[in-house]
Amino acid sequence: MSLALYQPEKYKVYLGAGKSVGLCTVWNEPELVFNRSAAIREKVAILGTLYSRHGVNVILRNLALNPTIRTLYLWGHGALSNTAFGLAGRTILEQFWRAGVEADGTVSGTKFKLEKEIKPAILEKIRAAVRLEDLSDRTLSEVEKLIEAAGSSHAAKASRDKPYMSPVAFPPAVPEAVEVFPSETVGWLVRGRSILDAWSRVVERIMRYGVIKGTQYGYQQRELIGVTWLAASEDPDEPDLSLAADWPQELRQLVGASADSLREYFRVFLSPECPPGIAYTYGNRLQRYPHFVRLGRTSRDKPGNINQIEEVIIKQMRASPDSRRAVATTMVPSIDKDSKEPPCLTQIQTLQSGGALHLLATVRSHDIFKAGLPNAFGLRTIQKKIAATLGFTLGQLQITSQSAHIYEQDWTEAFKLTRCLFWEREPSLTFNPATQSDPRGNFIITIEGDELVATLQGPEGETLLKLTGPSAKHLAKKITQLELLARTDHLADVAMELQKAEIAKERGLNYQQDRNLVF
Repeated sequence: MSLALYQPEKYKVYLGAGKSVGLCTVWNEPELVFNRSAAIREKVAILGTLYSRHGVNVILRNLALNPTIRTLYLWGHGALSNTAFGLAGRTILEQFWRAGVEADGTVSGTKFKLEKEIKPAILEKIRAAVRLEDLSDRTLSEVEKLIEAAGSSHAAKASRDKPYMSPVAFPPAVPEAVEVFPSETVGWLVRGRSILDAWSRVVERIMRYGVIKGTQYGYQQRELIGVTWLAASEDPDEPDLSLAADWPQELRQLVGASADSLREYFRVFLSPECPPGIAYTYGNRLQRYPHFVRLGRTSRDKPGNINQIEEVIIKQMRASPDSRRAVATTMVPSIDKDSKEPPCLTQIQTLQSGGALHLLATVRSHDIFKAGLPNAFGLRTIQKKIAATLGFTLGQLQITSQSAHIYEQDWTEAFKLTRCLFWEREPSLTFNPATQSDPRGNFIITIEGDELVATLQGPEGETLLKLTGPSAKHLAKKITQLELLARTDHLADVAMELQKAEIAKERGLNYQQDRNLVF
């Protein structure tokens, strides 16, 4: 308990009775390991985990505060620890020990930059004095034996009395400041031609409008409440990642914008089997939902499970294609009511229209930057399998992220991405029907006598509504009053065309939609 820790209210670690050994569980849940192993509780000084690259900063800060720690073990002994997501932080940490850092704090051989408050000169002392060893290929019992030996060795005992340097407390990290624009408080709708397109727009909305607030973990987030984002067409087996083609490789790995990462996510996170060292995954809860089977009046209940995909969603849709009961949940109140990590994805539902199967997902807490893309492609893969089983075509994917947030450690990368994709990019001045068509139709603008006429046509060219008025302002206000268009760019274009038509009418000029006026 005499150990100094960096912002323990933010970054949860478990303190043992040891002095010279640290243990990082990578993606295995540290609480399960700590509670299960008496040897680890006795011999380890600090036990923590490494869910992202940002965690490397926290590990190095804690090592600088505790120079009696001479050995740091990594134990990523599970499927999750060996996915692209699990390996991201571990790879940076190993590369730091292998090659050190450059003068600007970038880990040599990577593009990952440590927090600017962490001084490279102190890091070199840590590299020289602390041994890093990967025990990921060992079982927990084998890890316990090695830790017991290391914690009891003469070198370890000597290190308790003679730290290799004085403790160093680096100043707290100060993230790059980004302005927040005023906006609506709750309720957002974002559409994209692909999942990656929709996701990038959600990231942009959060970075521009997200409210900066705290979290239960102690650090800051930028949050939008009630974000619904949709992708209309995407084959999850051939994901459209063209938007990320020129992104840095490390950014693609961080957000999951690579085909290999997405396939790996589905294989591990959405598998019905729960990997060792993990309490649950979404796939496990959806396809192995825990419940108790009543064996008889006098006998006790027997633990069982429900495959909600087969026994609820597919069963209900087969019984009635118009069913609204095809719903699966991941929450188990008896288990999750006291859990510190209840499921973020809480519900999925399928509905069909016109022979297309749509999947609607609700996420109570959504780390958009690091988890949004893999979540979406995983859900799309489930949707495709259900649609194929039932004989439906693949419809739209709708995700409602009740708390759509980006954590402070990711703000810099998210800001760079949105600045490149949106804020500094010149707008396209030509209409692309493949990507810019309005799902509600198009307006044909004409002049009839002293009236302007706006005729709404459906996507197939059918006439839906005809509006007339004396001025561009009158018709534009009527169109917005009825909310006849879905796209803001389309609405702006129609308003400009109406103004051109009014000028042509007043000056006796020839008006042709989408053509310049000739004076």
